[in-house]
Amino acid sequence: MAHRVVVEELPDRFRPIARFEGTREEARRTLYETACTHKFTEGLQQRRREVYRVDDDTYYVEVKGGLGTYCLRYSLAERVWSSDAL
Repeated sequence: MAHRVVVEELPDRFRPIARFEGTREEARRTLYETACTHKFTEGLQQRRREVYRVDDDTYYVEVKGGLGTYCLRYSLAERVWSSDAL
């Protein structure tokens, strides 16, 4: 099984959300669930969330809160190399 990471992309940074081993199907299911439910900032009073699939490994999300709209993207990454001995 491959090592995978769900990555949150904000306008100014990337942040790993979940690291796991699994099949591509499991990874895509985890990515979808993360895009639909992940609370990317504490204290945000979410009023509405819209999730758009860009492709099978990427979702664009708009979260409408009390003070504005936040746009972010969730992507699936697969480890292809590591300096650690396996």
